Amino acid sequence: MTVPAQVLTKMSRWGSTDPIGAGAVLLSALGFGTLATLTKLAYAAGVSIPALILWRFGLSTLLVLLTLPLEWWRRGSLLGTQPWTPRRLLLALLAVACFTANTTLYLLALQRISVSTAAILFYIYPVIVMMFRLFGWREVPSLRHLVALVAALGGAAITLGWRWNHIDLVGAVTMILSASLYAGYIVLAQPGFRDVSPVGITACTFSTTTLFSLLFAWSSNESLLIQLPALAPVLGIVVFATFLPVQLFLIGMIRLGPTPAAILGTFEPVASVIIATLVLAERPGSSQLLGGLLVLTAAILVRGERSQAQ
Repeated sequence: MTVPAQVLTKMSRWGSTDPIGAGAVLLSALGFGTLATLTKLAYAAGVSIPALILWRFGLSTLLVLLTLPLEWWRRGSLLGTQPWTPRRLLLALLAVACFTANTTLYLLALQRISVSTAAILFYIYPVIVMMFRLFGWREVPSLRHLVALVAALGGAAITLGWRWNHIDLVGAVTMILSASLYAGYIVLAQPGFRDVSPVGITACTFSTTTLFSLLFAWSSNESLLIQLPALAPVLGIVVFATFLPVQLFLIGMIRLGPTPAAILGTFEPVASVIIATLVLAERPGSSQLLGGLLVLTAAILVRGERSQAQ
């Protein structure tokens, strides 16, 4: 991946740290940390899966399209300057397909398993990212990345607690498949989209997912209407768990690379606990505080360092 000169300049000032990239991923994880809880609230208010997917990505697409003129004026180009070879186009299309399938499977799994179980299962995706990078791109993770990965996954597990009683097997497998597709999206988006504007990428992925959700809703015969009690969680999903965090994660991934971004993304389950503490007045226990400390340790270890390529 070609790193812009201004990014290299900023990284040289901060050693191996890119504070903007790391901050973008952490803010993205904070936003994504609201998704599972808001989704459960939407389901409790009577929103069906086809309706939730359609409202989530339909409104998110509208928001992105409204920002495209400003992004065009700021960058001068939404598609970047590097050539679109057939291979690059294929990688970009596969990334979009992975994003759409991951979103659908994630919401399906949440109907069958708890938020805590879902988060534990979903956060195998940094391991899958490393495997994809190793076997597909021959990128060997550094010892620093491996230690950070162990700390991040361990912290996520400790934060959420191991609640394996009465796990729905279909829901668990569906969530693991969702995590695998999300890892594929992260790995494929980097070479596929390269210097494309993050706003342009989200416009492409959101529009595609919206078209898929229209077909899904048409085939399911489910009601697409949402009641007033469901309006707040649905709008929260659109803004705080979709529109903003997807773009922030892309910004961070472009600046840091797929592996560091995936590891920093494990802040999401910790963010879920923080949000529950602030909104629901839940008091975190010692295990949750320890888990949060481990994830923050992983964030410090990653620091934008790149893996060693063979």
